[in-house]
Amino acid sequence: MNVIRKGQGERYVPPGHDNTVSAVKLFNAGNGCPKVDAHITTFAAGAGMDEETHEDSDHILYMMKGRLEVRRAGAVFATVREGDAIHIPAGEPHQVVNPGPGEGVFYVVTVPPAGSN
Repeated sequence: MNVIRKGQGERYVPPGHDNTVSAVKLFNAGNGCPKVDAHITTFAAGAGMDEETHEDSDHILYMMKGRLEVRRAGAVFATVREGDAIHIPAGEPHQVVNPGPGEGVFYVVTVPPAGSN
């Protein structure tokens, strides 16, 4: 078993995301969890990411704070708010944008971790 205490996770800016987006790694292959990647990501107001596709990995996003737009091909697919969750199947293009005004914070689980196949 592995416990990550508050403030212990490694902070980083995910590739393809605005530099105002920050993530905290919780569990991944680097700390003994090779089958799942889990992190908490914060999008500042107005922040976003490039559209991306994870060919072999499903994403599950759970909104902890604020709201975010999840887009597909530039169009809003869903607006998710605190307490909402969304499943993005492997191979589905997606983009996440924070229309503001406050920050959006969500928990992400990626199975299997991107690039593990």
